[in-house]
Amino acid sequence: MPLLDTPPATLCHSVLEAFHIQSDIERLATINENAQTLQKLRKTELDETRAALRSLSRSLDAAKSSVEASLAVAAKREHAKTILDLDKQKFALAKNVTELEKSNHLMEANLAKMKDEYEGLDLESPMQSNTALSEDETILRLKIYRSFGIELKEDGAGGYSSAIINKKDQGDVAMIKLDSRLKRSTYTDFFWDAI
Repeated sequence: MPLLDTPPATLCHSVLEAFHIQSDIERLATINENAQTLQKLRKTELDETRAALRSLSRSLDAAKSSVEASLAVAAKREHAKTILDLDKQKFALAKNVTELEKSNHLMEANLAKMKDEYEGLDLESPMQSNTALSEDETILRLKIYRSFGIELKEDGAGGYSSAIINKKDQGDVAMIKLDSRLKRSTYTDFFWDAI
């Protein structure tokens, strides 16, 4: 005896018609399309990100080389400035050395001249020079005394015995005896008082 009144194929077809799977199939197709679109979008985005990364990497390399070039130029400039400063110092030192050598030559010439003068003085007799100086000093003193109207009289022994003072404005003459025991300041006072 048959269990089912309707054949199984009919039953399956009726079950299939009752489930309405067409809409599910369409939804699955839409989901599949969305997944593929999303995968394409992700792949595109990943490709764009990789391209941007490569571009940034190239920019970084360019910036690094630019910085290295700038540092090299700055180092060259600093080196040139250092060389220039050292040259300035060298020329200043050379100028100072030249001035010192010039001064040294002048001093050596002065030293040689002074040595010659010293040797010339050494050759002279000390007694002659003292006598000449003493005579010049005596002559100078006598001239000064005469300019004040004072005339000294020699005593014959190389000294002076008296002084005659002419007071021109008063028309008077005074005589002062000179004594070697009195101080010169005493005679100076006498002469000033008499003048």
